[in-house]
Amino acid sequence: MNTNEKAIIKTLNKMGVETRFITLYKGNIYINNLKFSKFSRKKEEEFHNEYPEINVIRSKLFQKICVKVSRTVKNEIRPREVLYIPEDNGLENILLYMVLEPYKRKYGVKIENKPAIDSIWVSNKCLDDFSKQYVNQMMNGNKIEDIIEQNTIYPLTHVPHQWMYDFIKSMNIEFTSYKNYEDNRESEIINFLEKHIPNVQESIKQSVNFLEQK
Repeated sequence: MNTNEKAIIKTLNKMGVETRFITLYKGNIYINNLKFSKFSRKKEEEFHNEYPEINVIRSKLFQKICVKVSRTVKNEIRPREVLYIPEDNGLENILLYMVLEPYKRKYGVKIENKPAIDSIWVSNKCLDDFSKQYVNQMMNGNKIEDIIEQNTIYPLTHVPHQWMYDFIKSMNIEFTSYKNYEDNRESEIINFLEKHIPNVQESIKQSVNFLEQK
């Protein structure tokens, strides 16, 4: 964190805000978990007396994403690890930085945009990527299983791409789309299944996890 961010965190801590459950991103504060952050409207008014230029954003969709991510990475991230997230303005990597930024305070991790010998690679594969992978394996008669890289974590495993897109667009954050989830046979099959089976992608993911455990 830079000097200004440290001052903001110090101010919030003095007010009783639990800063492990908020994100600092480009001059704004995004609440990851409203209950756990203890960032009430009264505290927000108090905070704005000192920092009137900083927006405090209470997005229910962002909080849903953060809950999914926290459940995924709670056993993957260790204290003081160095996490590598490419800074390419991609939708997924922007979101990854935002949801993992609080782990600087939770676990004392560092987030770098250049890989190092000791860094952990943060994959931007989301739920849609895993679903397409499974359908592709099925279509080609291969064993349906996860393909996990070593020294890599997958925070977005249970986060649908549409959630990320809708949130980033609603915040008017500039981004670049590097992935296409529409013009391929795998997506056509998943879209067809979604019309008949609610949350089909999550159901497929859970089924694969169950089979791998067995």
